[in-house]
Amino acid sequence: MEKCFVLRTEAILASTNPTLRFGGDNTIVIPMAILQNLYRYDGLPEKQKLAAQFIEYIDSLPTKELLFSKKGYKQKNGSYLRIVENKEELDSSIQKLSDFSRLDKRVFQVCIDLQKKENRNVILISKNPSIRMKAVQLGIEAQMFKDEIFPPPKQQYKGFVNVSASQTVISKMYRNGEVSVKEIYQYGAFEWFENEFLFINSENGTAIGRYTNEKIVPLVYSKRLPSGCKALNIEQCMLWECLLAPPEIAPLVIVKGAAGTGKTYCSIAMALEKLRGYSNDELYDQILVATPTITVSNESIGYLPGDIDDKVGPYLGGVMDNLKAIFREKNSELTNTQLKENARELFERGFIEIQPIGFLRGRTIPRTAFIIDETQNISPSDIHDIVTRAAKGSKFIFLGDPDQINNPNLNTRYNGLVFLSEKMKGSAFCWQITLNSKKSIRSDLAQEALKIL
Repeated sequence: MEKCFVLRTEAILASTNPTLRFGGDNTIVIPMAILQNLYRYDGLPEKQKLAAQFIEYIDSLPTKELLFSKKGYKQKNGSYLRIVENKEELDSSIQKLSDFSRLDKRVFQVCIDLQKKENRNVILISKNPSIRMKAVQLGIEAQMFKDEIFPPPKQQYKGFVNVSASQTVISKMYRNGEVSVKEIYQYGAFEWFENEFLFINSENGTAIGRYTNEKIVPLVYSKRLPSGCKALNIEQCMLWECLLAPPEIAPLVIVKGAAGTGKTYCSIAMALEKLRGYSNDELYDQILVATPTITVSNESIGYLPGDIDDKVGPYLGGVMDNLKAIFREKNSELTNTQLKENARELFERGFIEIQPIGFLRGRTIPRTAFIIDETQNISPSDIHDIVTRAAKGSKFIFLGDPDQINNPNLNTRYNGLVFLSEKMKGSAFCWQITLNSKKSIRSDLAQEALKIL
């Protein structure tokens, strides 16, 4: 049966092309009051962008069909789109709603008008639970918009799956360098994404592979880890494969994981191992490090006031800690002072530089290991400006924990890390992995705090 979906503002701004996501045999109605509200929308930048795109779409359509045709304008998917105004006088049942705005009441009235005057099967689409409950009280069916831009945490892309196969298949993968994905027992149970990792269980053991071009291939690049480094768990094996794959193979790496899972440590260790003038494997000319907390101007660090501690300390304490840990692994006899001096020297000699996120526009960044930490606190609207700075020979590594949001304008479903992960999954250029929060390499206290706090 044909349905008539009435969309509120938050439903329209939950996705690109929202009116094309309800099936070709339905009608989508935008109340005039909602359309007016979209013109004045001044919320988050990413939502403003969606509002502008939707207004542009409406402006491109014939007004007469949108406003005066009972069927509306036929969209490219076969559904019909209408702009509908409520009657001037609100029903008494709606007028009595003291806890709802004039806009809310006008939307309710549109739904009731469609039901009574046109005998429509109306469904109000809203993310607001109080709106949905009140709609039901008024005799209007209500649902959430089911095509959010970002899925809830449990449904977000992890970068790997657990599967089963026979030991014969695993042996064949290592012997031939590949095996058909159809030989995995759960082949038909998953949507397969390019560069997705597999933890493969068999009757006699386990193996790790990567999906590419309908094949499962064994790990290649993680066989040669940086000096003093090791993979502490399965997910870190996959992480090292992402990091050590050359930039022409894996120019974009996305790593999710709780504090202490090794995201920053492994990324910096890889970059140092491949740094021209510092190591024998000269893959990158420089290391750039950025976090959303860096607010200094786009000046060279040498021109900022104070010594290296004044310049770096407030922003990259975590990076300095990881540098010292890397040097400690290579030489356990170094004192804390010596470790600190070695880390400071990397900044003073220009091997590692701070990159303020707000000053990336116009830059082209070649042959660089660019580590962007705390990506979950970056707005989705800023992600485009970062990724598009990459030039040949660069590897951009985005790190973060979707559960540790400090930006009041973002949340676990709406942040730069999840946005980038969901948009780029399946791209041949993008490799991803989610580290297990239960496998923190920090202390037992840190592990306990992660669970309790």
